[in-house]
Amino acid sequence: MEALRYLGLSLCLGGLTVWGSENLFWSMPSADLTPLQWVLTVVAYSTASAVALSAVIWAGVGGWPGVFLGAALVGYMSEGVIVGTIYQPSPPLFYLVWTPLAWHALITGGVALGLGRAGARLGPWRMALVWGAYGLFGAFWAQYWVSERSDLVGGLRLAVYLVGCGLVVVLAHVVMDRMGSLPRPSRWVLWIAPGIAAAVWVLQSVADPNPMRVVLPLILALILWVMWRLGDRSRPVSLGVPVPVWQHGLFLIAPAVVVLLAPLAWAQGWGTLEANWIVAVLSVLGSVFWLGRLVWRAARR
Repeated sequence: MEALRYLGLSLCLGGLTVWGSENLFWSMPSADLTPLQWVLTVVAYSTASAVALSAVIWAGVGGWPGVFLGAALVGYMSEGVIVGTIYQPSPPLFYLVWTPLAWHALITGGVALGLGRAGARLGPWRMALVWGAYGLFGAFWAQYWVSERSDLVGGLRLAVYLVGCGLVVVLAHVVMDRMGSLPRPSRWVLWIAPGIAAAVWVLQSVADPNPMRVVLPLILALILWVMWRLGDRSRPVSLGVPVPVWQHGLFLIAPAVVVLLAPLAWAQGWGTLEANWIVAVLSVLGSVFWLGRLVWRAARR
C-alpha cells in the first residue's frame, strides 16, 4: 500500500512539475507537440520526482526546506540526467543554477508546490492573489519568446496547453490533501528511481566523458547532506492541511492570466523586453541565497 502511495505521489509531483517547468517555462506549445510527447514528459519528470521523494523520505525533511531541496533534486535530475544543460561551459557556473535551482526549485517548487500546499494557512483570498501574481509573472516571461520563436500561438491551443494541463496541478494538490503525509514504502522501493538515474548518468558519462559531469554528484552530495542535517526521521513528513477542492481550483487563475495577457502583450510589441535576463538574474540570486541559508542552517546544527 505504501509503495502505491509513493508511486501515486511521484506521478502527481511529476505532472505538477511538468506544468511549472515545461508548460509555464515554454509559455506555449511547440508546433509538433503531441499528447503522447506530453505524457512521456510527465513520466520523465515523475521519475525525477521519485528520486527527490526518496531523498525527502530518507532524510525526513519537511516544510519549505523539503520543498526547495526536493525540487532542486528534480531540477538536477532533469538538467543533469534527462538533458545535459548544466554541463554547458559558458557562461561559467551559470547553468549550474539556471535552471535547476532558479526555475525548478524556486519558481516551480517554491510557488506551484510550496505556496499551493500553504493554501490552508494563507486562505482563499490570499491564494487568489498569489495565483494572479504567478500569472502576471508568466505573462511577463512569455514576452521573451517573441525574440526566439516564430510559432507564437494564442486562443484555444494556448488555453489547452496552459489551463487544460493546469488541471493536473489542481489534481496533484487534491491527491496530496487526501494522503496527508509522505508515504513510507520499503527501502528497496526508495532505491528504484535513484538507481535508474544513477545507471543512466553512468552510461551517459561513458558515452560522453565530459569532465563537467563530475559536478552533478558533487551538487547532489551537498543537497543530500543539507537534507539529512535538517531532517527529522522520528515521524512522517506532513503534506499540509487539506483545503476544499474549489480552493485548489483557484490555481487556474495563473494560466488564465497568461492566456489572456501574453498574446495582448505580443501584439503590442512588448517582446523587446529583456524578460529572460530580468527573470534569470533575480531568480538566480534568490535561489542561491535560499540554498546558502539552508547550508548555513545545516552547518550550525
